[in-house]
Amino acid sequence: MAKAETTATKIEQFLAQASGSELIIATDDSGVEVNLVNSRLRFHHSFISGPLPLRAAQPGQAITRACNNKQRNINRLLDLTAGWGADSLTLASHGKRITVLEQNELVFAILAYSHGRLAASANGAAIAQRMSIENCHALNYLNHLEDDHDYDCIYLDPMFPGHKSGAKPAKEMQILQAITANLEMESCFEQALGKARKRVVIKRPAKSASYNDIKPDLVYREKTIRFDVYLTA
Repeated sequence: MAKAETTATKIEQFLAQASGSELIIATDDSGVEVNLVNSRLRFHHSFISGPLPLRAAQPGQAITRACNNKQRNINRLLDLTAGWGADSLTLASHGKRITVLEQNELVFAILAYSHGRLAASANGAAIAQRMSIENCHALNYLNHLEDDHDYDCIYLDPMFPGHKSGAKPAKEMQILQAITANLEMESCFEQALGKARKRVVIKRPAKSASYNDIKPDLVYREKTIRFDVYLTA
């Protein structure tokens, strides 16, 4: 308990120090407020209130079907590209145990703080226990996985390119793009194919080409996105 409290304090201190004239960070009982001053973009990150938990709780989502199989034996997952943690929260909310990687220190701190609030909530503690969030480089993590690794499924969400129409992504994605970037995704994808016990799942825009032009074994679709599945066993 003392170690957890120390970690939480360090995260709060880091977030307080990260706040400045161009980026304002404020914590509250449910999560973290992120404000990009120059862009006039504001986003409240929370795993216990707002859009993230509401979306995570919805049944029958394509991501939950993509990260499962008929045998129902895909239990341990690795998310290489946490972002705001929406997809990992969805998977954890539907019973999956998932390790979540984020290489950007600020985004990790925001995730960790919101995860701590989730763990302290009456309805979210069990979900939080199924999520482990780590601040590390995805490719390094994959390179150091032992041969007896036990990730049934490895998940990737490369940051989408800009729309040809010029339409901007949602404000939370604009903020994420402003403070971080997905690096070495091609290498991560190649490594993931050799590390996942059962499958690799990659998120794609609905009408885009297959990642690296490698045809998936299965595809699960939603209106604007799809999940390409590459079977490894």
